[in-house]
Parts: sequence; C-alpha cells; structure tokens
Amino acid sequence: MASSETSENVRSASHDLTDKAVDAGMRAMDSLERTAANLQDTGERLASKGAELGDGMQKVAKNFSNAVDKSVAEQPLTTLGMAVAAGFILGAIWKA
Repeated sequence: MASSETSENVRSASHDLTDKAVDAGMRAMDSLERTAANLQDTGERLASKGAELGDGMQKVAKNFSNAVDKSVAEQPLTTLGMAVAAGFILGAIWKA
C-alpha cells in the first residue's frame, strides 16, 4: 500500500511541476510578445521622427542654398570673404 501511495504522490508532484513549468512558459511567451510589440512601436515612431527630421533638413538646406545663390548674385565679394573666413575657422577647429 505504501508503495502505491508513494507512486501516486510522485505522479501528483510530477503533474504539478509540469503545470507550473507550462504556466511559466506561457508567462514568458506573453512577456516576449509584449516586448516585441513595444519594440516595433518604438521603431515605427523613430522611423517617423527620422523622416520628419530629414524633411526639415532638406528644407533648411534648400533655404540655405537659395540664400547663398542670392548673396553670390548680389554681393559676390562679401560672399567670398565670408567663405574664406568660414574656411579659416573650420581649418583652425580641425587642426585643434
């Protein structure tokens, strides 16, 4: 009799451990799924912000280009002097 009780206790403990392992696995899967969804959402937001930033930089570059073109046409010597000064400053920074 004692042997059958021990065998039944072992089976019961085995089933309990299996159930706990399955529950832990399911919780881990749920956690991973939530993390993956959060990462995907974050990636989409970063891509959107990057596209907005790129558009803004293109606008700034176009405005700067237009301003330089206008300055070259209206005041070529002043524009040349500013370019030389900017080159000198950048060279000094580069060397330092």
